[in-house]
Amino acid sequence: MERIAESDEAFRRRVEAEPLPCNLGALLDQAVERFADDPAWVFVEQDLPALSWRDLSELVSRSANAFAAMGVRKGSHVGVMLPNIPQSLAAWLGLARLGARMIPINPGYTPDELKYWLTDGDAEFLLMDGAKFDTFLAVEKDAPLLSRERMAIWGDPIDGFKHWQNLLDTASPSFSEGETVDIDDIVSIQYTSGSTGWPKGCLLSHRYWIVCGKVVSEMWPGLKRIQCDLPFYYMGPLWRFTMAAFQGAALYVPPAYSLSRFRERVRDYEYDMAWMTNPVAMLEPAPIEDEHKLTMIATFGMGPSLQSSIAGRYKVPVRDAFGMTEIGFAIGCRLNDDRSVGIGTCGKILPLREGKIADPEGNELPDGEIGELCITGPGILQGYYKKKEATDGAFHGRWFRTGDLARRDADGYYYIVGRIKDMIRRSAENISVTEVESALSTLSEIEDVAVHGVKDEKRGEEVKACLVLKEGKTPQDLPPEAVLDHARGHLARFKVPRYIQYYTVFPRTGSNKIAKKRLQDGEGQVLTGTFDATTGAWSEPPFGKAGDA
Repeated sequence: MERIAESDEAFRRRVEAEPLPCNLGALLDQAVERFADDPAWVFVEQDLPALSWRDLSELVSRSANAFAAMGVRKGSHVGVMLPNIPQSLAAWLGLARLGARMIPINPGYTPDELKYWLTDGDAEFLLMDGAKFDTFLAVEKDAPLLSRERMAIWGDPIDGFKHWQNLLDTASPSFSEGETVDIDDIVSIQYTSGSTGWPKGCLLSHRYWIVCGKVVSEMWPGLKRIQCDLPFYYMGPLWRFTMAAFQGAALYVPPAYSLSRFRERVRDYEYDMAWMTNPVAMLEPAPIEDEHKLTMIATFGMGPSLQSSIAGRYKVPVRDAFGMTEIGFAIGCRLNDDRSVGIGTCGKILPLREGKIADPEGNELPDGEIGELCITGPGILQGYYKKKEATDGAFHGRWFRTGDLARRDADGYYYIVGRIKDMIRRSAENISVTEVESALSTLSEIEDVAVHGVKDEKRGEEVKACLVLKEGKTPQDLPPEAVLDHARGHLARFKVPRYIQYYTVFPRTGSNKIAKKRLQDGEGQVLTGTFDATTGAWSEPPFGKAGDA
């Protein structure tokens, strides 16, 4: 309680003065020493026994030794394409023990997406779910650094390939340190959607993840049962692991996220912490919301009215935070900060981070003025892999430019007011409009395409594709269903547009670029109404020139 009540200044001084483990392996060793037989991984809605911290450590050691037997060494690039299973987390930590670099890959990716991840990330080894083997076969010839001898399959065995479970079973359950692994060595190439082109690989170090876990465990202390329902190829579960390792908490991991089962899981598994998204907060209030053991709820960018609503309904502290793949956690509301609820803030700058609001030249602006949020501190990304120009453009000196417009008040609270980046945020996913545009532009009937976000109460934003067809082509030649089928073949499901509208002419800038802001505001000569893929219905008029919108 004394730590919860300490002042912001004392909180920062204490956290920044405390030593950090020298790498992720040392963090795991520290957790085993302190919490050996306590649960580390609890299976949600699966009839399987929990893994203790000792069990997890043994699985990590076996994973490290299995990778070493495959030829993985310090600095090796290893793709990991697995579902939500302990072997996914253990693969990352096993690679961390070796000093290798994991490239996490979504098993739901299309061949085009898998090809990009493998080639852009220079993957030399691959551990993948055998259920997705056909996806690999479609791109095998395009991944020159990979060979079948450097691959392992999880699940049913496949002839000619190493079987991961066999490698684990024959590997030693203890690990002997080899090459020195430093806290600033790269351990992850974590891809993040940007506003230009394909996603970029963030070079993230051991320090990055350790700082995330340390700061969040101090900001929200005393937790033992942490909801963890996102896939382990995203960053969320990885920093939740490091957070849990500092506290001796257990991760409660279901096979997949479920909106309809969210409240039942909170009740049945007695989580003491849950992350709540807008769709959960917008569920109709129900008696089950009183049947929980939560001690707090975390949100990310939730509006003040929704945040106040769930605080009243669940009767526990609700705390917001701000972070990005590039910087980890940078801003947050501590557990003792009741004032932050319902005022629209994401919190104050956290220990081991500095923040400022800057003008386009990087000069700091006074409190109250809106500018770009810039963050710096030990452990933020070391750059985008193989993308020097993008890396240079992302920094003003030592300051990372988040691309978010924000302001800070006189008390040090930060408020996100918009985004500079041309990106759509649908639920918890960041979607590059350029990536969607690139996929749709390969349709031979399309002359021009512009993708933008549409505000949505449930998901924050939805994806809308605006199309200009080639001369002589009509929407009957390329109906929405054909556009959607094409998108599903080239994009992950969450990136597929919900809305489609046909135009005769796009509004353009003086330099002949598409004026997307004007497009979003309804300008341009529309040819049709808007097709909604969710309802399968058109807004009026379905076809025929509608004139200026």
